[in-house]
Amino acid sequence: MATTMTPLQPGTEAAAQAAAFAIFGSDIPPIGPEDYSGSWRTALHVIAEEWVGEGRVERHAARTATALNELLATKERYGVGSPETRADSDRLQPLIDRCRHFGITIADLVRHGARFPES
Repeated sequence: MATTMTPLQPGTEAAAQAAAFAIFGSDIPPIGPEDYSGSWRTALHVIAEEWVGEGRVERHAARTATALNELLATKERYGVGSPETRADSDRLQPLIDRCRHFGITIADLVRHGARFPES
């Protein structure tokens, strides 16, 4: 599974920390001084590598696949415009956004069991 980073403009350390929280959430692994050169780009890549190494990206793909299947089941049960479907869709959006940050593809989600409606 490829891990890609969303391009960000360089800025202050506060901007780097905000970017890290936006991409990775509050569960940021600790970064050792030997892995951090003071560059926000380095810090974000180190965090991404930690997440991949710990299997967090794979777990996120599996969680997202499960949420996609739940959304499909809700649509089938209650209909596309139902409040239940909208609520499931709202809960799914942050998972999809993080998939984009991590470079998780549709093929990765299918590998983790995601079902997609046939067009």
